[in-house]
Amino acid sequence: MENSALAQSTLKNPIRSTLVSHNVVVSGHRTSVRLEPEMWDGLREICRRERANMHHICTTVFLQKLEETSLTAAIRVFIMRYFRQASTEDGHNKAGHGYGLTLGLGMGASHGAPAAGVAASGGGGNAAALRKPLAGLTKTSFY
Repeated sequence: MENSALAQSTLKNPIRSTLVSHNVVVSGHRTSVRLEPEMWDGLREICRRERANMHHICTTVFLQKLEETSLTAAIRVFIMRYFRQASTEDGHNKAGHGYGLTLGLGMGASHGAPAAGVAASGGGGNAAALRKPLAGLTKTSFY
């Protein structure tokens, strides 16, 4: 996919920013959590990959977060760190990161654009890293 086509693809799927509330059970107590739709998507993906339900993941985050940190903030940090730990340079290259492509800023070949086909291959990442258990994320993982 050429740079302009990838930029157009990104623009067709704008970032959703409205917060969405869902009830979750944390340590046996029902509570409401407000997150962006993309964060809920990421949390559901983690649940799928870890073969755990949302309540278990949120309870794990709650038990490992700092006392002064809100559950919502801790969940956001958890999601970001989970996927960051799973990312690889190969995955970033395949996704077209580092060339302004995913931001609609395609720099073109004179600015070190990826080789033909690199941005088009999509996906990527280290599948083995995504299968690591939640226990691998220490208490310091959550702010």
